[in-house]
Amino acid sequence: MSTTELDTTTTTTTEPTAQAHTWRRPRYDVLESDDAFDVRVSLPGVRREGVNISVDGDNLSITGTRTHAAIGRWRPLRRELPEGDYRLNLRLNVGIKEANIRAHVEDGILDLTLPKADTCKARKIKVN
Repeated sequence: MSTTELDTTTTTTTEPTAQAHTWRRPRYDVLESDDAFDVRVSLPGVRREGVNISVDGDNLSITGTRTHAAIGRWRPLRRELPEGDYRLNLRLNVGIKEANIRAHVEDGILDLTLPKADTCKARKIKVN
């Protein structure tokens, strides 16, 4: 029995703005069950409001925007946390049920569930 894999090639494009935007590629895991794929993406410093997920054809695009707000009247003396927003593009080479995609962000981890389309699920055939 073979397993289905997601093609994890990424594209690097720049936004058509006056300045080039610097994107960081987040680390991620892809897990598979009989019914769905689970994509876990590390987005440190990104809140739920800063996550954007879109599916366009067979492309899944995830962007995460970090907010760098100073606390009250404090000013930073040293910064070691990396600057920049996150972008991850995955090509879906299997059918998914776009209407049933679920996403949850907690502690800087985006957990994305992509249910497989019925045509992509393994079927058992009953022998009479």
